[in-house]
Parts: sequence; C-alpha cells; structure tokens
Amino acid sequence: MDQINLIIQELKTRNYQSFDTFYNLTKNQVFYAIISVVKDKDLAEDIMQDTYVKFLEKIDQYKDGANPYAYLSTIARNLAINLYNQRKREVYSEEIFETIASPEVKDDEEDIFKILDLLEPDEKEVVTLHIVNDLKFREIAPIVDKPLGTVLWIYNKAIKKLKEKVGDIL
Repeated sequence: MDQINLIIQELKTRNYQSFDTFYNLTKNQVFYAIISVVKDKDLAEDIMQDTYVKFLEKIDQYKDGANPYAYLSTIARNLAINLYNQRKREVYSEEIFETIASPEVKDDEEDIFKILDLLEPDEKEVVTLHIVNDLKFREIAPIVDKPLGTVLWIYNKAIKKLKEKVGDIL
C-alpha cells in the first residue's frame, strides 16, 4: 500500500513513469469490481481503461491516506453501473418499438391499441411497459426517468381510467 501511495504522489505531479506499476498492482481489483456488474470481459476491459483515465483526470481530488483500491473500485463500479443502465434502456427502447403494430394488425391487437389510445402518453408508456413488456415497476422507473412512487401512481391512475371507460376487463 505504501508503494501505491508513493506512486499516486508521483502521478499527482504529472510524473507518469510508475503508472505501469500502479496499474499492475491495482488492475485485478478494478477488473473484478467491473465484471461483477457487466459480466462481459471485453466490456470490462473498456471500462477499466475509462476508470484509469478518470482516476488520472481527478487525481487531485484523491485524499492522501485514503484506500486507493476502494477509490479505484468505486470509480470502476460507478462507470460499469452507468454503462449497464444505459445499455439496459437501449434494449428496452428497442423492445418497445417491436411492440408497435405492423400494417397487418390483427383484430385483437387493434382493440388493444384503441384501448391504449384512451390514455395519456405517460400512462400509455407505463401500462405498455408493465403489461405488454412484463417489466416490474422498479425496472420501469429508470426507463421513464420518474421515481418509483410516481410510476405506481401513473399506472394506478391509468388502470382506473381504463376500468371506467372500458369496463372491468383488466
């Protein structure tokens, strides 16, 4: 740990000669912090690179005496979680487009879309994500960028509206 702290002091002065040693001493812990989130070796290696770049960019904020492994692992884990959430949203967005009716819509599907058209856009999105895409409310909240309580309120309001207008079919 003393060797790592000495290297960090050098890095703070923009002396990067010992960076390879620093990397070799810390890379395993950083890698495992990332792989536990993304479960993809190639992606983990990309995030590792970003982790060390971010560490060097923010090295002046590193407090002397702090645990460098914990500091690097926190950066790595946050980057991994951000990328994971971003990719998850992209996948869900693609799935939403797959649920949109094609020109040869069946009668049942036409009825579903007529019913959904009774809802406001935010209500329609939450109901579609929950009922059609079978997502949990805690999964829907980050997709629509609203708190969990708001998502539950929107869903309950939409279901109540549908029951009033369509009947108790839900």
